[in-house]
Amino acid sequence: MAKASYFLCLCLLSSNALAATMQFQADAINGVLLDHKGHRLAVYGWNVSAAADQPDCDHVLLAHGRRDIVWKAKPLIEAGVSATAPQRERYLLEKPAAFWKTYKQARFHDYSQQSTKVLATPLAVDRWVEEGDTIDWHGLPIQVLETPGYTRGSVTYLTRIQGELVAFTGDLIYGDGKILDLYSFQDAISDAQIRGYHGYGSRLAELVTSLNKVAAAKPDVIVPARGPIIRNPQAAIQRLTKRVQALYHNYLSTNALHWYFKEDRMRTCGERVLGNGAEVTLMPYSHHEQTPPWVFEQGTSRILISDTGAGFLLDCGSQRVIDTINDLMQKKIIKSIQGIFVTHYHDDHTNFVQQAAATYHCPVYATAEYADVLRRPEAYHLPALTENAIEKITVVRDGQKMRWHEFQLQFYFFPGQTYFHGALFASKGEEKPIFFIGDAFAPSGFDDYCVRNRNLLGETQGYLYCLKKLRSIKKPFWLVNEHIPFVFSFTPAELDYLETKYRERIAIQRELYPWDSANYGVDDRWAVFYPHGATFAAGKPFEVSLQLTNHSPKNRVFHCRLHAPPGWQVSTDRQQVEIAPGQSRNLPFTLTPNGKQGDFLLTADVESQGMVFREWAEALITLNE
Repeated sequence: MAKASYFLCLCLLSSNALAATMQFQADAINGVLLDHKGHRLAVYGWNVSAAADQPDCDHVLLAHGRRDIVWKAKPLIEAGVSATAPQRERYLLEKPAAFWKTYKQARFHDYSQQSTKVLATPLAVDRWVEEGDTIDWHGLPIQVLETPGYTRGSVTYLTRIQGELVAFTGDLIYGDGKILDLYSFQDAISDAQIRGYHGYGSRLAELVTSLNKVAAAKPDVIVPARGPIIRNPQAAIQRLTKRVQALYHNYLSTNALHWYFKEDRMRTCGERVLGNGAEVTLMPYSHHEQTPPWVFEQGTSRILISDTGAGFLLDCGSQRVIDTINDLMQKKIIKSIQGIFVTHYHDDHTNFVQQAAATYHCPVYATAEYADVLRRPEAYHLPALTENAIEKITVVRDGQKMRWHEFQLQFYFFPGQTYFHGALFASKGEEKPIFFIGDAFAPSGFDDYCVRNRNLLGETQGYLYCLKKLRSIKKPFWLVNEHIPFVFSFTPAELDYLETKYRERIAIQRELYPWDSANYGVDDRWAVFYPHGATFAAGKPFEVSLQLTNHSPKNRVFHCRLHAPPGWQVSTDRQQVEIAPGQSRNLPFTLTPNGKQGDFLLTADVESQGMVFREWAEALITLNE
């Protein structure tokens, strides 16, 4: 995306055919200005000259309701310009305060996984449009197509200019057949009875349908909200369709949901994106057996049982686990719980860890990479996040060993299902060792069905790192996923299959996003506030940090601008930092609020060498007495 704004005449018939009728303004969000019968219409928005007394247009069209796109039109609308927006995104624009009021609690145990790029204050919209509507703008007909994909309710506007059909598609497509990211497509799949958390790329199905709808209209040019003008729409649409279908076919081929939801539901998911009757490849189940008796199973928890009668607990997601332990103690099957290892932060593994630790007066272990999420869950927005903090954690190093009775325990950082994930390798005498891997793998593949869990794609990140760890263990061992009432294992051939397919998926994604690293397309935490949510005293200074991760293969300089509520003082609202490849940095901001109590939204712009995002990150701050 272009860093600076500039004016272009969009010429479709000859060098000056549209000079008087259409202007294009390349920016973080593109701007289009149509001139017709002495009136001007903006699409997406328009940067008005600082010297101008009046807006340069009398109406503006919005393609969808995300905060990071509608900022472009906001100054026009606040200056009195009327607006049109999609009916299906009305709730995002008309009542954002209601969203944030609900979100304050709904961000915990979040299994819907929708974008939080929502405005802080409402935007006045005069007309709401839906499929089949036609806008008559001073005699110029503008057709409305509902084209969900990047968002649930986005639309495309079609109109003829000098005899050429122009499609304004919002963020439906970028450049030569790309999308901005994958995590925005996470959603429920009702046909397969799959909720949003498990709906990897769900709205890729809507994307393909929407692309086909736009292609059927046969536009001569596409003007997207972001990125370059697309002058060969059919080729770009075909390319994007092919890429997303290749991605989804690959995902299904190593999909853990095949184990949980079985073949028929996976084929339903596949046909939504790939087409009716399309080939769907699923990994056959790996070898699995009953769990040995020295491991007790209870829900998403496991207990290692020593010959001494001592127990070592892995995860505690419910009161039922504690009740079961108490019952085992009454029956004298175990005498005590002497430690708890937390495999990852998800609520079904952590809701009752603090209560269990307090009940059994035992330490809680976790690796450094996710200890803070367990201590301060309110500071994050992540899928399936508990609000129940764990007060005290014994941090263990990746690879650290601990002798516990006759067991040899070894702790690992294991960024599988989520980046914030660990694993425990347990050896007991002559027994076949067990690698307790949380939710990282199933007998049918990877548990990577929620992109917002942060599955990074580098050689030393995510599942490639986990596969390398499995290969490094030279003796036979079992795997345990605590959702599966079996132990299982992968053969070398199965590990080869998983790695080959995953590398193919990475290669597909390198072509799918316009960035120099595919990680920007799967990691919605490359630029986030810390804390994401917090409570401070009204009128007193407090500090938040903008956490930035450079996924690029080169150094990047990031320029950041903080947007605080009116009346707040900020130590500095602009900062920049240079970050080496693969590294993260925090930019601290000190804010002094004006004394008012309530909930307030902070946002930040992030810009770096062709990556320009306005009002991208957010923090929800509560101020009390």
